[in-house]
Parts: sequence; structure tokens; C-alpha cells
Amino acid sequence: MPGLLAIGAITSIGLGAILVFAVDWQWEGADRPLVGLIMMAVGMLALVAATHMYGHDSHSGNTS
Repeated sequence: MPGLLAIGAITSIGLGAILVFAVDWQWEGADRPLVGLIMMAVGMLALVAATHMYGHDSHSGNTS
């Protein structure tokens, strides 16, 4: 399960970075750079959680 969480985290970081740095369009009612920063922050937290979960799984000998 940590692998799937890590993939989602990396995807969230990537999409957030695209929203912040690579696009220049705006939409009504939302601040695009802020949404991108929030996505990157959530992705970083999820990546830390996945890394933490993976570390605990490898020390306990659990391979599932």
C-alpha cells in the first residue's frame, strides 16, 4: 500500500507544480497558484507518510 500512496503523492506534487509554474490561465473563483501550492504540500505530506509506512514495513518483515 505505501507504493500506491507514493505514486499518488508524486502525481500530486507534479500536477501542483504544473499549476504553479507551467500554465498561465485563470478560472473564476479559484486562485490557480494557491491550488497548486496546496496540491504540492499535500503531496509532500503523503510522500513522507508513504516513506514512513514503507520503513515500518521493511523493518517488521512484512512483504504485503
